[in-house]
Amino acid sequence: MGSGKVLGVMIGLCVGLLIGSPWAIVLLGAVGGFVGHRFDEMNALPAESPDALADFPPLSPSAFVARGGPRDAASVQEEADAHLTRSLCALFVEVARADGEVRREEVREIRRYFEEVLKYGPDSLEFVRGRLKDFIAVPPNLDDAVAACQEAMPSSERRRLLDALFELSLVDGSLQRSEREILSRVGDGLELSPEEQHTIATLHLGDSSSHYEALGLTPDATNSEVKSAFRRLAAELHPDKHAHLKGEDADEAARHFQDVRDAYEEIRRLRGM
Repeated sequence: MGSGKVLGVMIGLCVGLLIGSPWAIVLLGAVGGFVGHRFDEMNALPAESPDALADFPPLSPSAFVARGGPRDAASVQEEADAHLTRSLCALFVEVARADGEVRREEVREIRRYFEEVLKYGPDSLEFVRGRLKDFIAVPPNLDDAVAACQEAMPSSERRRLLDALFELSLVDGSLQRSEREILSRVGDGLELSPEEQHTIATLHLGDSSSHYEALGLTPDATNSEVKSAFRRLAAELHPDKHAHLKGEDADEAARHFQDVRDAYEEIRRLRGM
């Protein structure tokens, strides 16, 4: 029963009681209830349709970010830049750490890349500093970082990145085997061809192919193979083995022995053996 109908019945009964006639009480109660019911019908709210929002499409889950606002192009680009910066920091830290603890001169070389090559300002450099500190404390996932850089950077920037990583690896002296291995892993992950990687390595290390040829090897020979080849050739070409030679033959044997020694020493220097 609506509130108007109840009120109408009560008013009708009160008036009937004042008159004092039983019939007046019954009649006026019924009239009051009818009037109240009509009042309820005239002022009732329209029934709500269960499909009232059917014409409004649901919101896309990606329409709002954590802050509750729409993602604009600037915020998306900012997130992408931050992700790339973190990945670059991870690569530099892993190359710097390949031969031991990260040194101050290596950190300066890393800063130079971000400041001079990428033109980062003070705020961005502070972000870099924080990420380097994080990765020095907790080693990053190298493969994930390489993949992110490969995806985000064009080939020219990837070549420049590998060039910077070579510069970093040589800041504290000769290239160590551990550094060579990680640089090769990064170069492959950046999808740089063997020719591109060789060109970059030659810029920093010189063309060492002739040194390997002197030992009868190729540049992909292991340290163990290099040492074995040198020991074998040194034993074959040692002057004591050719003491019987005279004139040009003796000179040629001596030059050959010296070439092998020089080649071996240069490979040792380049590899940090």
